[in-house]
Amino acid sequence: MKPEIFDAVHRRLTFLKSLADSIIKMQKNEPDGRLRITNKKGKVRMYLRENESDRTGRYIPQSEYELACRLAKKGYLGKALTTVNGEIEHLKEYIDDCAGNTIEDLFGKLSTPRQEMFEPVIETDEKFVDRWKSQQFIQKPFGDDTISYKSKRGEKFRSKSELLIADELFYANIPYRYECKTMIGGIPVYPDFTVLNVARRRVYIWEHLGKLGDQDYADNTAVKLNNYLANGYYPGVNLLITWETSRTPIKMELVRDMMERFLLN
Repeated sequence: MKPEIFDAVHRRLTFLKSLADSIIKMQKNEPDGRLRITNKKGKVRMYLRENESDRTGRYIPQSEYELACRLAKKGYLGKALTTVNGEIEHLKEYIDDCAGNTIEDLFGKLSTPRQEMFEPVIETDEKFVDRWKSQQFIQKPFGDDTISYKSKRGEKFRSKSELLIADELFYANIPYRYECKTMIGGIPVYPDFTVLNVARRRVYIWEHLGKLGDQDYADNTAVKLNNYLANGYYPGVNLLITWETSRTPIKMELVRDMMERFLLN
């Protein structure tokens, strides 16, 4: 099952289970009996059926209209709970049926010789990542006097925090590009990271705002973020943002939480 569908189904399950609990609580104060309503020649009459064998019921006068409303709600809540529980069971069955049995799973079940004989109708994650990594891109150049920090993989970064983020991405096996030239609103920009959620096949821009305590930097950052927003890049949708100041350093546990939330699910 595709992650976005899996997430949607589980969100629906969580909502329905919570709703079922709420309905059960509302049912605790229900009156005894059931409501019977007749409509003869436009005249509505309401009756209280105290048990199943009571086919007619006791007439409910206008003075007891609140009782009729409570009985009507009782009937609705009973049907609502049945409907909610039925949907919960259907969703559970759907998850069980789809586990390992989607079109995305099929190719991986074939033997290696068979996989080598043809291309699948849906590109595997491995080939998708390989293709993304093999694409050429223009990286923002480093000047001769630019201070840089080098990773164990030989990559250069402009700040220690960016190096830390890159290391976390690497260890989590999240594909990324550093300062990849991207045209946004007709303007060439070099986002700190362009990262890939493999399961969702979704690309995010990740900006680390490392000098927010500097007024000129903050002003330029505001212009950059406004350009992102004006061209369809929204935080949490396709734009990730971290930040720090000289007094408030980056918190790597929050970086890892954000990676887990947006890039690994």
